[in-house]
Amino acid sequence: MKIKFWGVRGSIGSPIRPESVKHKIEKILSLASPTDIQNEQSIHSFLNSLSFSSSSTYGGNTTCVEIRDKEGNLIIIDGGTGLRELGNQMMASEFGKGTGHAYWILTHTHWDHIQGIPFFVPLFLPGNHFEFISCMNDAEKRLEHQFVFTHFPVSFDHYAANKTFQYIEEGETISLGPHIQAFSKAVRHPGGSFSYRFMEEGKAIIFASDAEFNLEEMENIDTYIDYFRDADVLVFDTQYTFEESLQKIDWGHSSASIATDIALRAKVKKLVMFHHDPSYDDEKLDLVYLRALKYKEMFDPHGKLEIIMAYEGLEIEV
Repeated sequence: MKIKFWGVRGSIGSPIRPESVKHKIEKILSLASPTDIQNEQSIHSFLNSLSFSSSSTYGGNTTCVEIRDKEGNLIIIDGGTGLRELGNQMMASEFGKGTGHAYWILTHTHWDHIQGIPFFVPLFLPGNHFEFISCMNDAEKRLEHQFVFTHFPVSFDHYAANKTFQYIEEGETISLGPHIQAFSKAVRHPGGSFSYRFMEEGKAIIFASDAEFNLEEMENIDTYIDYFRDADVLVFDTQYTFEESLQKIDWGHSSASIATDIALRAKVKKLVMFHHDPSYDDEKLDLVYLRALKYKEMFDPHGKLEIIMAYEGLEIEV
């Protein structure tokens, strides 16, 4: 399986501000020596030596992820603002010809997980087929409500692609094409949300965004540890610092330290920190990432858990 991240922010889109771009440029110039900018190769090497926040950005789009099986069959997870760019790329494939097919998993319908759907171009083309799958028995009605005229000038019916909706029970195993199977597990979040475990040939990717795990729940978490166990990739909600999570009980999100604890106990191979707070700039996210690495080293210095901070364009193959 391959997983690619198109939107990694939570709550609301947070594009990089002009003053932040200027700050990045000033920082890069202050660190550069004459030998660093002699030619294209030296510039490339210099930029690669910088911290992620100095030379790049984690991105400001809200939740959207794609998974592909070994034959390239497509699964879309949620539809935040990152969905628009995914759709633009898809138009260069069979979806631009009206012959595309994709499964579409909806974890829940909070705004930051659906706000890209009206701008998803492949939905306009007749012949494309999208199978919406969720643990919400009224998912179609929820999306139709998003497109009422007072919210958006085009109705959901105007999108000419074939749209089908399948309700699944929590824990029910379903096939997503010939190779991937998946099942869900509810997670704590206002209004409800569901995580999903995707499996292909003994490999597992778990998507568990918008999930609140706090100290109280950590005392009774055995069923979740079994669910997360031995995942090759665990994409986990780490919107808050640990200190913030103590102040925001029932806000529906977790922290990097809690995510690391869970990943270690479940013997996860790769933890991807996800659903970044919109108020965090790239430098703050660098610090959150470094704190997570130090926390892991404190409790499991010789363990094999790899921790990654999600960014737009990140691709992982398992």
